[in-house]
Amino acid sequence: MRLAYVLPMVWMGFDKFMKPLLRGQIYRVNLEPTQGSEQQGDARPCMILSITPFNAKLKTVSVVPLSSSPRALPPLIISTPSAGKPESTALCHQVRVIDKSRIGKYMGDMSADDIAQIETAIRQIYGL
Repeated sequence: MRLAYVLPMVWMGFDKFMKPLLRGQIYRVNLEPTQGSEQQGDARPCMILSITPFNAKLKTVSVVPLSSSPRALPPLIISTPSAGKPESTALCHQVRVIDKSRIGKYMGDMSADDIAQIETAIRQIYGL
């Protein structure tokens, strides 16, 4: 692996060098290693799900993996066009807690409407 690729990821692990992680932001995230049916990808786009005040205090964040391949299948897979592509979807059944060191490049922000749909889907999936 090239040093130029490793250094940004190493620096991302130190909170004082990271910008605040806000709920609804989209980042590239390294989800490897995975097991079984977990969503895979060493550069998978994910939306920050955990609330901003917790993100500032904890070394972990909750994320929802995003994809452009599966079709919408509510409440498990929700259409999220604001994620960057018209066919973008949120894999609401694949919510994960990750260490901040897995977070890479900032990609954008999810719309308030798409965040609300994701929240509703997660409530349905987990019976909240």
